[in-house]
Amino acid sequence: MTGTRTRPAGDLYERAGRQTSIALRGYSAVLVISDDPIAAAHVAIGLARAEAPHRRVVIGDLVGDLAPIQALISGEDTHGIYDSFVFGTSFEKILNEVEGNENLGILTSGTESPATEQIIGNRRWRRVASDFAVTDSLLLLVVAADAPKVATLAAQFDGVLLVGDLALDEAPDAVLLARIPHPADTPQPKTLSPPVEEPLWRSRGVTITAAALFLLALALIFLRPGGFARRVASAPDTVLLPDSSSRDLIPPPRSAPLLITNPADSAAAAAFSVEILKANTAEGANFELQRHGAMMPAATISLVPIGDTEAIWYTVYAGALRDSAQAERLLASLRRRHILTEGTGSVVRTPFALRVDSVPAQAAVAFKTQEKVQSLTSRGVAAYALSQRDGSTRLYAGAFETPEMSSLAATALRVAGLTPVLEYRTGRVQ
Repeated sequence: MTGTRTRPAGDLYERAGRQTSIALRGYSAVLVISDDPIAAAHVAIGLARAEAPHRRVVIGDLVGDLAPIQALISGEDTHGIYDSFVFGTSFEKILNEVEGNENLGILTSGTESPATEQIIGNRRWRRVASDFAVTDSLLLLVVAADAPKVATLAAQFDGVLLVGDLALDEAPDAVLLARIPHPADTPQPKTLSPPVEEPLWRSRGVTITAAALFLLALALIFLRPGGFARRVASAPDTVLLPDSSSRDLIPPPRSAPLLITNPADSAAAAAFSVEILKANTAEGANFELQRHGAMMPAATISLVPIGDTEAIWYTVYAGALRDSAQAERLLASLRRRHILTEGTGSVVRTPFALRVDSVPAQAAVAFKTQEKVQSLTSRGVAAYALSQRDGSTRLYAGAFETPEMSSLAATALRVAGLTPVLEYRTGRVQ
């Protein structure tokens, strides 16, 4: 049976934008670039809606009358970015507020398309980006991948978020904050087969397993030191898979797979850790971290389900290293210092981690990073920081052998009120 192929719905891109928003935390001026500007617009909207509860966000249309962005505003006024750069109209006068969200504003394209060399390559953008940084606000400019002077614009912004598989050769020096690939097209059948009735015992078993995993995810949070002292966020909303064209709604207790937001960094990943302990209770893992966490670099706890059973391993890891030889030296050091006994511990390949925050390159970056790590620790998150080549830092939680292993930990972090992003972890221990 065959059917037509359709592009994924915009809400998939918005969902992906929401999940990737943590990659922009701490940045103030970001380009959202794609070979599909409509997809980029939806991603920008998802990013904006996720960040608007925390700070002022403005979406700018540098393509021209993008329908998803136009749909956010009402009224007949068509003045926008083009008019500001050509006629000198201030941004304050062309800014459109989004009804029902006082922290979200829109800069439309204007009476003409702003996708010109004179506007995209204008040096005024540096001052605009600086103004947003001073007020700790976020500017998201949606730009087509083939727009002129993209490299000049990217040099004036904090970084770029790419939507699709484009390489952006026109701006090789741009700072890549994250990448959201296009979901795969999926054939839509002309007719639907009637549902197959599952045996009652099987459906109940699935329900019990899902409930047990969810309760154990909560246990990871509450049994961490300080877990009972913090305010608990409400359970996550219904999740729509961002990397699938399926439009089925997934109930909250189930863990939705995350996108790997930086696939291009796979070769540079800090892919090796030392496995310190596998515990079948959160208390056991937490006790080990309390005893020796300060003496172990990048110490963290990973919550990993064991196959399709209700069982979970709470695994304590140390180290975030580029090659196995470095990890072997760390293992030997931990044994010499009697953190591990002879014959215990092992080197494992864990290239993935959940990014929970970041600190841009700035004065006192180490101090600000330490503050954030302490804040996360007080909330019951076993976070660690890795310094990046550009001077920024990324804060991670957990370490995972495969992307699938991160799903339950991601659910636990969402319950804690965080927005985790699955990445190839990069950088080095401070």
